[in-house]
Amino acid sequence: MLNISIIVLFSFILVYSNIIILNEETLILICFFAFCLIAFNKLKDSISKDFQMNSYKVEISLYKSFIELVNSLKSVFIYKYTFKNIVLNLQSLKIHFVTFGIITCKELPEYIIRNTEITYPKKLMFTQRLENQTSKLLALLLNYKLTRITNIQNFYTHNCEIEIFLCVQKIILREYLKVL
Repeated sequence: MLNISIIVLFSFILVYSNIIILNEETLILICFFAFCLIAFNKLKDSISKDFQMNSYKVEISLYKSFIELVNSLKSVFIYKYTFKNIVLNLQSLKIHFVTFGIITCKELPEYIIRNTEITYPKKLMFTQRLENQTSKLLALLLNYKLTRITNIQNFYTHNCEIEIFLCVQKIILREYLKVL
């Protein structure tokens, strides 16, 4: 308060000695200066608290954004490391796949030949057995047919007494006797 009274007293002396002229601009300046001093003296605690609250909010906001930035950088590094591992794994897989393809191309003809060597004799044996069974079946069928023919011929010869069959029977008997 002492400071304000000294300033006011000093201002009156300056105005009285006509060093400072009191016109509209000077009065507005003095009023503004006085308002600022009074407002500062009366509101400095409230303004200080408000600034501290705002600075605390800004500090918290900066801390949160820093934490988020750190977390995002960690995740970027993790993704980068993971991507690097994926690329290395894919390159390794490519090498194994190419090696597998080359070995398969080399071994496939030999495998097919071995498989053919194993299955071809089996198929050949199956064909041979089928051929034997077919020849036996044909022989049995032929024997059956011949038996039926002779039975029919005997029936016509002895029961029906058809001349042509009697004649054929006599010729067959003569030929049989010649052979003996």
